[in-house]
Formats: sequence, structure tokens, C-alpha cells
Amino acid sequence: MKFINLERFIKNKILREWSEALLFALIVAFIFRTWLYAPYRVPTGSMIHTIEIGDHLFVNKHAYGFYIPFSEEKLGANPVHRGDIVVFPYPEDPSIDFIKRVIGIGGDHIRLIGEEVYINGEPERAPYLFFDSNLLGMPYDREFTVPKGKLWVMGDNRRNSKDSRYWGFVEEKNVTGQGLFIYWSHNSNSNLLQGYRLERIGKLLE
Repeated sequence: MKFINLERFIKNKILREWSEALLFALIVAFIFRTWLYAPYRVPTGSMIHTIEIGDHLFVNKHAYGFYIPFSEEKLGANPVHRGDIVVFPYPEDPSIDFIKRVIGIGGDHIRLIGEEVYINGEPERAPYLFFDSNLLGMPYDREFTVPKGKLWVMGDNRRNSKDSRYWGFVEEKNVTGQGLFIYWSHNSNSNLLQGYRLERIGKLLE
């Protein structure tokens, strides 16, 4: 029994078999893209040097639970962890996807002093932090506790990232996936014959 049968609509056997194969491939690609692993291209530098401008990466769409098809409900929802690189709808325009690092989860106490970040009283010390010497840092003096069910996210490129410092918390339930690895990278300022960063292919996002 065939999963797809176009015999009623296409009489030519060869054309019908090619059409069935193409349709099947499109259905599989749709399922893969929507509920399993989705490709993303990063056009901005807010996550430099973890993610460079022009990196193409795969996002795990079921890292935090499987979405029930054609709904916003999840099965087997998994918690987001501090340090995860997550994709979510931009709070000021949900039609745009953003990717940032989770700095604080529900219950965490966050304090911002200048460019220093303290998480539950401990200073953030991580190899992913990048402070562009060509840009001025924004002085902050804030402290707060992340509410349950919400996340505080920031870009690794701290002086060039529009993140929770500007628009507040992200709803944990709105996170749509976790960044996995880079599968392709091309410098957008180069032409098609140059600018390929092959050394970045296969790099895990961590």
C-alpha cells in the first residue's frame, strides 16, 4: 500500500512516480523542519564569537518538548537550563526569531553592575563573553529575581546585543528550540567565490 498515490490524477507512470517521490520528500522535509530540526541563518553579530554573522546553524525544535501539530501545546516539556542558546520570538515583534544565551532562569537572582553580571551572587566568568573594544559599554545598576516561568537572556557580544536588558524577560514557554551546531558559514561581505569559513562547519554551540 502506497503512502501517496497519484494514479487518479497522473496517468503517465514515470511522471507519477517522480511526483509521488517529490511530494513525499516535501512532506518529510516539512515535518523535519517544523517539529524536529530547523536550519537558521544568523544575520547579526549579537552572539559573536560563538555565532558569527553569516553562520548557518541547526536548531533542535524538540529540545524542550514536542509541539503537538497545529497547536502551541507541548508534550513532555523539558526545562530550559542556564547557559542554553535558545531561539524564541522577539518580544517586540513575534514574527522575528531571536537567538540568545540564557543567563538566568526562574528563581535566579541577577545583579548588573556596569558590565559585570552576577548570578546568585557569583560573578559571570565564561569563555564566550566578548566585549568589542570599538564600542562603549552601557553602565547598568540593577538587581532583580527572575520570575518563575521566565528567562533572562543576553547576547555573548555584550556591547552589541539587544536583549533582556532592553525588553525584559522571555517567557520560557515561548522558546521554540535550542541551537545545536553550525553546518555552513559564509562571510556576507564576500562574494560567492570567497569568504567560506570551512573551519566553522560542525562547530557545536556551547
